[in-house]
Amino acid sequence: MPRVSVLQLYNDNRDKLHLDWIAGTQGGQRSAPVGSLYHPTVGVIAHLNLVHPQRFQVIGDAEFGYLQGLNPTELNAAIRKLFGGNLCAVIVGNGIPTPQPLIEAADEHQVPLFSSPEPTPHLINLLRYYLSQALAEKLTMHGVFMAVLEVGVLITGDSAVGKSELALELISRGHGLVADDVVEFFRIAPETLQGRCPPLLKDFIEVRGLGVLNIRSIFGETVVRARKNLKLIVHLEKPGGGDLASLERLPMNATTQEIMNISFPKVVVPVAVGRNLAVLVEAATRNYILQQRGIDSTREFIERHEREMAQQTAQPSSEED
Repeated sequence: MPRVSVLQLYNDNRDKLHLDWIAGTQGGQRSAPVGSLYHPTVGVIAHLNLVHPQRFQVIGDAEFGYLQGLNPTELNAAIRKLFGGNLCAVIVGNGIPTPQPLIEAADEHQVPLFSSPEPTPHLINLLRYYLSQALAEKLTMHGVFMAVLEVGVLITGDSAVGKSELALELISRGHGLVADDVVEFFRIAPETLQGRCPPLLKDFIEVRGLGVLNIRSIFGETVVRARKNLKLIVHLEKPGGGDLASLERLPMNATTQEIMNISFPKVVVPVAVGRNLAVLVEAATRNYILQQRGIDSTREFIERHEREMAQQTAQPSSEED
């Protein structure tokens, strides 16, 4: 399960959010919960009026004003209640001066305490986005992930079917590579999977006969994509006996494949000698784009065929009259 420690969050967002670690430095290994990101009513980031265990609590002007209105006894009780909830960290936003009792309680309970000049809504939005990426559910798949016409296309198929060779041809035609051989998919939203390349394989592609190629060095910076959302799956398949005539020429039902309980459109492309797979993948991607705009070529052909048959059926009746 992916985990994000407070120390990692601080290092990744220190400059962007201008975070200053004031107290509670011993609690850097506290981690945010994984399963809470997709809960409809609970967030990892919360304001003081909703104190949840294992959350990042944000203190803004309203919360600071509430604390200022308390007498010393009530203030100490409120702070004890705040830090008694097993927090991940406390962030004081809007450039508010941090009260001394808050600093002392953070050191006592070993809860990291940060301050930032950024507005609290900005802090919450950026931290929510960061945590949604860092804590996303992860799945590793075998295949090649490409940005074809800037559409995330996963190319799958048996080993030695020619996925990497196809990817190399697509790259030479101006499309982008995300990952070759191993693709990491992260569920960054309930219906969205984002594909990335493992750091070890970044920029590299392996082609039989050529070995390992550094695509960034050969083709330039523009052919490599750091990440892309999955939209379409293209499966390369060798027909049984190599006979293309046995395959269905006009598939009537759309094919889909589920990944992490999300359905994606899938196109099965037969592999045979003389077939230009790069052109076929481009055509499949263009057809997917048209379908997203409500244009279905297969349905349009069938409707045109039905109209033609209806006209031919009606003509003999007219001649008899």
